[in-house]
Amino acid sequence: MFAKIEHLNDLVPQVAANTQIRVKEESTGHTVVCYMLQDEDTFDEDNTNFTHARECRGISFHPDGTIAARTLHKFFNVGERETTLPENLDWMNVTRIMTKRDGSMVTPVLVNTQIGTWRMKTKKSFDTKEADLALTVAMNTEGGNRWIQRMLFAGLTPTFEITSPKFPIVLIYEKDELTLLHVRENVSGRYLDEDELIALHSPFPLVENIIEQFMEETMVMGCFDRAVSWDKLKHYAETTEGVEGVVIQFGQDMVKLKTKWYCDLHHSVTFTRWRDIARTVLADQSDDLKGAFALTGRSIEPILEVEHKINGIIAAAEKAVDEHVGNGRVLNRTPKDMALAFKDHALFGQIMAAFRGKTVDWREWYEKNYLDTWSLEVV
Repeated sequence: MFAKIEHLNDLVPQVAANTQIRVKEESTGHTVVCYMLQDEDTFDEDNTNFTHARECRGISFHPDGTIAARTLHKFFNVGERETTLPENLDWMNVTRIMTKRDGSMVTPVLVNTQIGTWRMKTKKSFDTKEADLALTVAMNTEGGNRWIQRMLFAGLTPTFEITSPKFPIVLIYEKDELTLLHVRENVSGRYLDEDELIALHSPFPLVENIIEQFMEETMVMGCFDRAVSWDKLKHYAETTEGVEGVVIQFGQDMVKLKTKWYCDLHHSVTFTRWRDIARTVLADQSDDLKGAFALTGRSIEPILEVEHKINGIIAAAEKAVDEHVGNGRVLNRTPKDMALAFKDHALFGQIMAAFRGKTVDWREWYEKNYLDTWSLEVV
C-alpha cells in the first residue's frame, strides 16, 4: 500500500502540484518534505498522488538525495472521511491498539553516515527544543545510542513520542520519556509487526498494546471468531479520562480515536467559534478537532471551510513572494535594491526575509493579519 521511495526524486515530482506540501533544506543539509497546513485537497484519496502525499509528514533525505528517515504516514480519525467510518473499517483485521501519548513525534536521522552520528528531528525540523530533549533522553538511555545506530544503518526508522513536564500539551507527565511507537523500513515503507518490534530488544519502552480489552467473540460464516468491538471502543472514547485516545492499526494502515475528555479540554466540542477553528488550523491541530466533531456526530464541513480559506490566502501570498524574489535574483538586485523596490508592499517583510534566504513563518503572518477577521460566533 506504500510507494517505494529510495530517493528525493521518487517523491517530489509526484507531489509538486500539491501547494500545501513544502520541500525544505535543513541546517544539516538534509531535505525534509512535509505538509505545512492541510485542507480537504491535501490528502484527497481521489488524487493520483494520494499515496505519495500521505508520506509527506516529515520524510527526510540525505544531502545526496537518498532516503534518510521515513516517519509515520498520514492517517486519519475514525469517522473523519468515508473510508474511516466505523462501518467501513475491518474490525477483524486489527493488529494493535496503542494508547496515544500526548507529546511530540520524533525520529532519529543519520547526519554522518561514515561514523554513525545522528540527530533527532520533529515532524518539520531538527532545530526544536523537543528534538533536543529527545536526543538527550536517548543518549542517556543505556544502550540507546548503539540501538538507534543499528536501526539507522539497517535502513530502518524508529519513531518515538517524547513526553515531558517541560512541554505540556493537555496531559501532564512526571518525567522526560521517550516511547517507541513504530519501526518502519525506509524504502518500502513497511511497518514491522509487534513480534518483530519485540525481537529488536529496544532499550526504550514500547507503546502499550491494549487490544485485548476491546476484543469480543463474533460469528463469521457460521463460526465463532474474535474481533475488535467498535461499541467497546466508542464507549472507551466517550467515558475514559486521563487519556488522549488510541491509535488503531489494521495491518499496515492506522486510524486514530480521541477521547471526549481530551477533546473537551481543548474546548473542541461544546463551545467552538469560527476563530477557535482558525486558531486550531494554524496550530496544525485540526485533525483533533475533526476527530472530536466526528465522535459527537457533528459535521466537519466548517473545519474544512476554514482550512480551505486559510490555505488559499497563504498560498497566494507565498506565490507572490516567490515571484518577486525570483525576479529580484534574475535582475541581480541587492538587498538594498529590493528594499527600495518593495518598501511600500504589504508583504515587504516576507519578501525581504525570503530574499535573504530565511524561512517565512506564514502561520504567524496570517495570525497577525487575518485571524481577527474570523467571527467569534459559535459554529
